[in-house]
Amino acid sequence: MVLIEAALVIGVLGLLIYWVTSVLLRSMNQGPQVSPAGTWRVAHHDANGVTRVVLQKVREGDTRVIDEHMIASVRADDPEYDAKFLAAMNAARQRQALFEAEDG
Repeated sequence: MVLIEAALVIGVLGLLIYWVTSVLLRSMNQGPQVSPAGTWRVAHHDANGVTRVVLQKVREGDTRVIDEHMIASVRADDPEYDAKFLAAMNAARQRQALFEAEDG
């Protein structure tokens, strides 16, 4: 009976050591987190009287958003809405070109 208990304790300790070393080695080998591959697109949302211009990263052939950056928000009742909206869209397109260049 003592031999069975000793074998069980040694087996559990071996599994524990294996698990700890695999977790440590995995975290050291991962390096910096990089967002998955996708394409950047400019979009805008209208909600509660505010238009938000955003830059979204979506997967190829999919509509799921991987990453999103808000560029600007413009109130719908702003007298300079058109000029501010067009400026925000232009800034979003410039940022899109920058992000695409960084992605390679």
